[in-house]
Amino acid sequence: MKKITTKFPSLLLLLLGQLCWMQSAQAQNVLGTGDDGFLIQITSPASIAQTIEHGFDPDVCQWIGQTEWGADVTEEFCGQVVWAADSLGCAPLTNPAEVAGKFALIRRGGCSFSLKTYHAQQAGAIGAIIINHFTNTLDGPCTTYANATQFLGGMTAVDSATAINIPAVFLERETGQDLAGALDAGEAVNLCFTFPTSIEAYGAYHYATPVTQVDSLYNIGVRFVNRESTPLTDLVLKADITGPNGYSYAYTTAAPEIAPAEEVVVYMDPYLPPAVVGTYTITFTNNKYTNAQDSLVRKFAITDYTYASDNLTLQLDGGADRNDLFVTGDKPFNYQIGGLSLTGPNGGVATHATFGIANIDSVYSGNPSSDIIAILLLDGDSDGDGAINLLGTGGSWDDINSDLVGYANYTLVGNETEDKLIDIALEDINNGGPVTLKPSHPYYLTILYDGINNGSGRNVALSNSSHENYLVFPTVAMYLGQFYNSAWGDRSVVHRLQLEGFVPGSKVVEPKKLADSKINITPNPASEFVNLQLNLDAVNPSVAVSLLDGKGQMVASTQVEKNIQNGVMNFNVKGLPSGTYYFWVRTAEGSTMKKVVVAH
Repeated sequence: MKKITTKFPSLLLLLLGQLCWMQSAQAQNVLGTGDDGFLIQITSPASIAQTIEHGFDPDVCQWIGQTEWGADVTEEFCGQVVWAADSLGCAPLTNPAEVAGKFALIRRGGCSFSLKTYHAQQAGAIGAIIINHFTNTLDGPCTTYANATQFLGGMTAVDSATAINIPAVFLERETGQDLAGALDAGEAVNLCFTFPTSIEAYGAYHYATPVTQVDSLYNIGVRFVNRESTPLTDLVLKADITGPNGYSYAYTTAAPEIAPAEEVVVYMDPYLPPAVVGTYTITFTNNKYTNAQDSLVRKFAITDYTYASDNLTLQLDGGADRNDLFVTGDKPFNYQIGGLSLTGPNGGVATHATFGIANIDSVYSGNPSSDIIAILLLDGDSDGDGAINLLGTGGSWDDINSDLVGYANYTLVGNETEDKLIDIALEDINNGGPVTLKPSHPYYLTILYDGINNGSGRNVALSNSSHENYLVFPTVAMYLGQFYNSAWGDRSVVHRLQLEGFVPGSKVVEPKKLADSKINITPNPASEFVNLQLNLDAVNPSVAVSLLDGKGQMVASTQVEKNIQNGVMNFNVKGLPSGTYYFWVRTAEGSTMKKVVVAH
């Protein structure tokens, strides 16, 4: 990997360890095509020639694959495409002589993906191309079909899966129409599975950066694979950058020698964008490979006041909830996702957070103590050692003290919509008022939802954009305790940090804060037990209290008291490491977060 200089040099060591999380361009040690990283190129007839990438963006026509069954694609190969005699492929194919040695084209519906592929294999096909059918008028031209496990790979298996040893892919309706139209017209159709050399492109630290925070970009580059049988030398990567007002800049960087089959991130030299508001485009090319698939594009925006890891264009598709993970795992009914913002040399002041709710009908209960979402602003390097505290593997963290610096509590009102984003004021948890941000420093803005008291078993679905690609350093959408990298491969959740000068939009929320006089924490510091005393104005239907560590992670099961006005809730902290923790208190009279110190 090319050696670079960064404000956080130790982060590069973490990055090297984290790259294994990222979707590889080469076949992994799992079955199926879901993560194999190839492109589908329709090479003939010329009228429908096109290149199709892997992905789940409903607005872009892409292919999806499958995991846990079928064959990997480990090398490039081509073949002719022919119809299966029964276009649904739900029975043994009656035209094996035509299908043998070719790709079998099959329509979705009638039976499982795996059974269709098995029948194609039995007829001698080298692969199955399954296309979306024409009966669902709600489908867009680029809709691909799979159930919730599409986030982990794509098509699921039912019948005959263990017997399948050919690859299968699913194409959306628009490409299916192209293939079907050419075949029905008697034309010869051919396609290839090809592997690009440039896999993923990386640009700015976050899609949107406030103009006052512009700083040099150290992680511009691409993941590159040497698919040759000999070492690759003299590779030169080029970046052409265009921006507002006719801005144009181009530069090159020489890559290190790359061994055969080696995959590396090739970084460009650092680049300082102009401090001009607008959208910028980076086009990556190289001097060795000039096919279209080896040219990659990334965009980023410089804004007036907004940090964002989404691309500022909402994808109105029902939101992102991952309910399958919400109800399972080590913290069931607890969900937290966020992204990291890196300040520039001037620092700044954070005043608001912006997010959106897409499935209010599924989660709204009308009980204020259960209908609360916490917005947490976390210091990504509170101990100042140059390593992001929140980044780690296997639950190993840098430290747990004093990471939480700002928060807001948002209470659902029942009329939220996916397209109307919510702006809520952040409060400094130590001093009150907006949060002062250190210069050249990482911060995480996270959204936390605890669904235990709600009882619906449903997770909040959050507004999102189509997927934006980032290196693990320094920003990626994440679920604390269970990292979402490739699992969120189809979208980027909206969790925007707004700086001083930001003017909230039409949906502005003033948090209903629980008065300090209504709670009392003793002893504080505590070593074995800590008591939270409630002195509420009236009997509350329920009160929910969670104990969070400095990263906003729940470290004890949420306690819920029904029909309570005054009383004491007791928490055992003997097993917790010494450090700073926070009570997250939710009542019908408001909510708050209060600090408690554990000292053994």
